[in-house]
Amino acid sequence: MSGIFQFMLGGIEPRYTVPVTISSNTYNYDVYANVGPSYRAGLSNVIVTIDSGVTVGSTSPTTYALSVPSAFAAGDNVTIINNGIIQGRGGNGGSGGTPRGSPGEGAGGGNPGGTGGSALYVNRPTTVANNNVIAAGGGGGGGGGGAFFYYPLGPVGPTALDRSGGGGGGGGAGYDGGSGGGGGGGVPSPGGPGNAGTTSAGGTGGSGPGYSGVGGTGGGRGAGGSNGTAGTINDKNPSPGGSGGSTGNYVVGNPFVTWTATGTRQGNVA
Repeated sequence: MSGIFQFMLGGIEPRYTVPVTISSNTYNYDVYANVGPSYRAGLSNVIVTIDSGVTVGSTSPTTYALSVPSAFAAGDNVTIINNGIIQGRGGNGGSGGTPRGSPGEGAGGGNPGGTGGSALYVNRPTTVANNNVIAAGGGGGGGGGGAFFYYPLGPVGPTALDRSGGGGGGGGAGYDGGSGGGGGGGVPSPGGPGNAGTTSAGGTGGSGPGYSGVGGTGGGRGAGGSNGTAGTINDKNPSPGGSGGSTGNYVVGNPFVTWTATGTRQGNVA
């Protein structure tokens, strides 16, 4: 990156143009950490260009794909030109429910899917020209409920017929996609694991063998995950499917942003 020395009209003080180009896929990109030696605090016009075909993502649903922190000086101008994709990580799928050990304890419900990650974080005035996509990660699918189905066998009391585990929820769409949830344990069959999400689509939920519930599908870009289905039981306790996870934000810090092009923006906003 090279700074271009510019004198302002009247020659009062110089300004520096600091071009920053993201030309290959990357994760958790901090703009301030990448301005390089040509940056001059309070005197810089920082122009970040994300090339076409490039995706800026995140390794965790709790961290941002691209960040513009408050560390810049007040006199700096920051502009982001997005010709690629800025996308949060997908939420993980919830694990399937595991049946408990005796008829009076019922069957375990499925676990909820995780929340999708957020894409862009801005904590100071910034101009954004979104010429392509800025998207939150999709929420993970909820896990399916475990099954505890039994029938009476003479005077000796109930005998378990099906203690199968619920299917795991699918991971939400993201870069990276969310992980699929594990299937619940059980006899005769454990639940099937959920599938991971991809950049553009949520993963499908795992199978629910026997009377157990199927895992919910992970949400697509900027969408929440689906609920897992309930396990079938004939005991006093319910075996619900886990709730689908919510999507993240396409931007956190929107009041700081001036949008010169909105493009495709998917997810919540904060």
